[in-house]
Amino acid sequence: ILEHMEQLNQQDHEVVCPNAITYNAVINAWARSREKGAAQRAEAILNHMMKLHESGREDCSPNQKCFTSVIDAWAKSRENGAAQRAEAILEHMEQLNQQDHEVVCPNAITYNAVINA
Repeated sequence: ILEHMEQLNQQDHEVVCPNAITYNAVINAWARSREKGAAQRAEAILNHMMKLHESGREDCSPNQKCFTSVIDAWAKSRENGAAQRAEAILEHMEQLNQQDHEVVCPNAITYNAVINA
C-alpha cells in the first residue's frame, strides 16, 4: 500500500502523499510482525524517510517514534547482530540530536528498547 501511495504521489496525486505518520505506521507494523527480515524492512523505511527529508520533504522527517520503532523491531527480531543494530541506531539518534534535530531526542522508551535488544 505504501509503495502504491508513493507511486500515486509521484504522478501528482497530491491527496495521496505519505508523510511521517504514514511511514511510522508501516514501521510499527513491521516491528510487530515478527516476520523474518522485518527489522531490516523497518530500517529500510527509516532510511528512505531520511533520504526524502534530505531531498526537501519536510513532512517525511523521521522523529523519535520512527527511530524507536525501528529499534523495537530489532529488539523483537532475535536476529544475530540485533543488539548492535539497535545500539547503532541509538547512536545515530544521539548524533542527530546533538546537531539540533530535537525531534529525534531519545527517551526512556528508546533506551528500554535498546536494552531489550
